[in-house]
Amino acid sequence: MAEKINDPLLILAKAIIYVMLGLMAFAGFFVLLGVPAVAIFGADLGAELDAGELPQNARWLIALLLAAVAGMLYLGIRFFLHMLRIVKSVGEGDPFVPVNADRLTAMAWITLALNVLAIPVVTLGLYVAKLAGEEPGTVDASLDVGGITLILTLFILARVFRHGAAMRDDLEGTV
Repeated sequence: MAEKINDPLLILAKAIIYVMLGLMAFAGFFVLLGVPAVAIFGADLGAELDAGELPQNARWLIALLLAAVAGMLYLGIRFFLHMLRIVKSVGEGDPFVPVNADRLTAMAWITLALNVLAIPVVTLGLYVAKLAGEEPGTVDASLDVGGITLILTLFILARVFRHGAAMRDDLEGTV
């Protein structure tokens, strides 16, 4: 049995992860609540926004935007749940298990999905803002080196964990 680790960094990491999960769940709840609200009461949006008459399809575009944001929040929750499970396994003293390699791989795919999904979601958000008569602002469309680095790091760490788990199994088999 692995020895439990009582590391302040792990305690801090768990606290931060729980806060992030709580914030995303809170935001997700209200964003999801907005989807049917916009679909049902969307005809009155133009008057409320002082945008005059919005096109007929505007409420469906707003509902789609909210649903997309809710989906991205869900992916963020999945990411942090995987991270929490990895942190817990480190705290239990046994991080090099195949399931953690799978978690890291899933986190890499989630990060890739979020980076790709951000493009159409931001585009739709800018379009909806323009329809509503708002200044849509600007979007930095440059290459996200940090996101690419995170994705590559997660995929590589998954392989490291998978290899470490296999080495541990081989070592246990020879002892």
